[in-house]
Amino acid sequence: MPVYQALEERMDIRFADHPSFQRAAAGMVGSALLFGAALHPVTIVAPLAGGILGMAAGTVVAHGKAAWRMLAAGAALVPLFVMAPSWPVLAAVAAILSLSLVADGPRGLRGLVGWLFGAATTLVAMWCALRVGHAKQTSHWSPLLSTAVAAAAMGMVGVLATLPRHLQLVLDPVRAALAKLPANLDAEVRGLCARSAAIWSTAQEQIGDDAGKDLVRDGVLKTLEVAAKSAEVKITGPSDAELAQRMADLDQRIAAATDDEVRTQYQAARAALGDQQRYRERIRQGRERLIARMHNHVAALEKFELAATGLEAARAASAGSSVVRQLEELSHDVAASGEALAELELGDAPGASASLVASA
Repeated sequence: MPVYQALEERMDIRFADHPSFQRAAAGMVGSALLFGAALHPVTIVAPLAGGILGMAAGTVVAHGKAAWRMLAAGAALVPLFVMAPSWPVLAAVAAILSLSLVADGPRGLRGLVGWLFGAATTLVAMWCALRVGHAKQTSHWSPLLSTAVAAAAMGMVGVLATLPRHLQLVLDPVRAALAKLPANLDAEVRGLCARSAAIWSTAQEQIGDDAGKDLVRDGVLKTLEVAAKSAEVKITGPSDAELAQRMADLDQRIAAATDDEVRTQYQAARAALGDQQRYRERIRQGRERLIARMHNHVAALEKFELAATGLEAARAASAGSSVVRQLEELSHDVAASGEALAELELGDAPGASASLVASA
């Protein structure tokens, strides 16, 4: 499968910060189990209360802010103790607890979605705890064990409430530009686009410096942008051989003409065909220059990407300063080649060429 097709099919949803999610999972399950067992002699809602406290404690283990999270968890316990258990009450408890889960997380619309998702997940987690406590399979267990396992089950499901802060929707402009490339793109130009896309794919994973990564991204986008524009300029109309034949025929007619008006019209037609031939040659030359500069630009991107990925190894070998200087020089080369590529025209007057083709 070509590289550009593989990039188009890549998902742009990424999971960030695996260690904190793992700490939250372990903390929620372990804390919920302990809180559930500790509260068992105190209240009949110990599975839910233990799960609530465990979820808050597990979030503290992963993300800190103990005071705020445990305060929110305590507030969530109030309706549970003072009101008769019902699904509306449990929904209110879940909404309050979700505030402790999303504290210091994303803001704005993403934060609102995270809060709603956390509340819904917490409600599902409480349902799971109730199912474990009232299941036929656990009826022969000791009450303490049943309560502890039910609370742990709530913590196990509740860790899913932290997913919104770990999932990231990455909008990749390179992927979007690849998807918009014309289907009739020249094979060599498309190959250069695929090569530049491969450079970006590697740079995303191996270049840690944001400035270097941005430089590669912008360079690749410039390649794709110019490639898309190159498909808009086409050499239409008669072929070169047909033009040459028509011009030779007109030359004979001009030589044989005895009427001045007839000769003038033939000469005008001959001049128009000559203009077409010159414009076609200019467009063809412009395309050749475009491909040559694209090759140069992609090679500069490859050279920069290779130097950037080797920077950390060079620093470890105490040769970082020379590599940094080389990297700066290469970044200027990439920027210069990108500017030259953007300024290149495919033909001096492609519009005039098209009009001449139509008129002739």
